[in-house]
Amino acid sequence: MEEIFDVYSRDGKYLGKKAKLICHSKNPGFYHKPVWIWIINDENKILVQKRAECKKTDPNLWDMPVAGHVLAGETIIDGAIRETFEELGIETNKEEYEFLFEYIFDECFEIAQVYLLKKNIEISSMKLQKNEVSEVKWVNYQEFKEIFYSSEFSYVPNDYKEKILEILKENFKGGKS
Repeated sequence: MEEIFDVYSRDGKYLGKKAKLICHSKNPGFYHKPVWIWIINDENKILVQKRAECKKTDPNLWDMPVAGHVLAGETIIDGAIRETFEELGIETNKEEYEFLFEYIFDECFEIAQVYLLKKNIEISSMKLQKNEVSEVKWVNYQEFKEIFYSSEFSYVPNDYKEKILEILKENFKGGKS
């Protein structure tokens, strides 16, 4: 059964519900709200995931650790918790998520809800969703910056990249990178 999303005008006015296939069409004329979650640990490292080879868009490219769709009727934070568990097998609760900002990604008709999750997680304890994620790794700030601006990372606009780099650096324990 196809996923159904709540849809919105660009300025956030609720418009109803539409199927994922329609939301991901070339020019649907409305937006949906995915969650984009960044994860950092106490060692000042950033978790990145490699998208599975079977993904339609950007297969085998590095990406943010969790990105997924909020289902129709689901709260944004419940979508974040569900996606984190589905993709990485990590159990979380709403208090662990820090809302960072909303990002309008016009090319994909998305109003992304961007969150930060500070969590110490061993890679060996993660259960990766094989049709979404092929690999994860912790990287330091400099390594992340190099990957983020390379062709090895899933496309996001430069203004988004700059904002993320600034926020991640500010949130490291002790302010170090």
